[in-house]
Amino acid sequence: MPISKRMSRLHSKDPADAAWRARQAQVDADIEGLSRDPEADRLAAEMAAAGIAPRQRIERLKAYFQARQTANLGEK
Repeated sequence: MPISKRMSRLHSKDPADAAWRARQAQVDADIEGLSRDPEADRLAAEMAAAGIAPRQRIERLKAYFQARQTANLGEK
């Protein structure tokens, strides 16, 4: 794949490129040894299956992680 195509995938709004970025983020997290959040994965899969727009998915995932972080801080 030419480098120009690889670079454009990083900023493209094409759904295939967005899916590629998501897979790359998972690979990067695995390489770094970062743990996964099964609930977030489930939520993301449900939203994708329901056809929710990417911008709305992002906002809902942000809200999920913010709520989780707030709950974790309250436990300490």
